[in-house]
Amino acid sequence: MYLDNVDKILFSENYGNVVKSDYAILCGTSPEYAPVRAEIAASFYKKGGTASIVASGAAVADKSITESAVLKQELLKRGVPEEAVIEESQAFDTIQNMTCSLTEICKRTDIMLVESITVITEPYHMKRALSLARILLPEHIKIYGYTQGAEYQREAWLTDERLKKCVENEMEILKQLAEKGRVRL
Repeated sequence: MYLDNVDKILFSENYGNVVKSDYAILCGTSPEYAPVRAEIAASFYKKGGTASIVASGAAVADKSITESAVLKQELLKRGVPEEAVIEESQAFDTIQNMTCSLTEICKRTDIMLVESITVITEPYHMKRALSLARILLPEHIKIYGYTQGAEYQREAWLTDERLKKCVENEMEILKQLAEKGRVRL
């Protein structure tokens, strides 16, 4: 496993700069962690990053509610207006976060007019999410990433059980994608 390279692979790049984008895709997560991702997305929105956030995620961990519904509730609590949030409730994984969010964007506009999309997620997940966005979204669209808390996660994943599990899982998936030539580590 590549655990000795975690810092270099997952936390070495800075995605804290806001680049104004036509849309943002907020990757889904378990309902108990939705506040973390919603806080990142709300910050991006409040800094003028986008007018439209696609909150993506099906009922994965909790079959009684979609991740997108929980993310939307959390975004609204943080002052993002309801008209700025697009719910995408079909995605069961990061690949589907991209493809299903693209479908929602296409329902609202001519995709050929979309110039940029920002992917929003937690720091440990950014490498894979951005890599998949660049593979799956139309090549004419500029893809950016935005996150917060990289310094915290860089230190905390060794002692925080949730983050440790997430980082180990992320590294294993990235290893598999690298072996298939889909990402470069």
